[in-house]
Amino acid sequence: MAKTDEQLCIYLEGVVQGVGMRYYVRDLANKMGLQGYVQNTSNGRVKCVVRGEKSRLELFVGSLKAAPRGRVDCVEVENCTDTEEFTHFNIRF
Repeated sequence: MAKTDEQLCIYLEGVVQGVGMRYYVRDLANKMGLQGYVQNTSNGRVKCVVRGEKSRLELFVGSLKAAPRGRVDCVEVENCTDTEEFTHFNIRF
C-alpha cells in the first residue's frame, strides 16, 4: 500500500443483491484504478474493501450512492485496517 493510499470498508444496503451490483462495483473500481474486493454478505448487504488515493475513493463512494443497478438506500463507510495486500479489484463469492 502506498503511503498516500487509504483503505475503506463500504457497506451497501437496499436492493443490492441479485441485481448485478458486485459487477458494477468491480468495473467501477477497476476503471478508477482501485484495489480490493466486493462480496455479498449473509445479511443482504454488499461489502466492499477498497484501497486507493483519497480523492479517487471519494469519487468511488459518490458513484456507489448513485449506482444504476438495484437501489442503494444506505452507504456505510468505515476506515478499514485489513492488512491484506491487493493487486487489483475482484469479486469474492
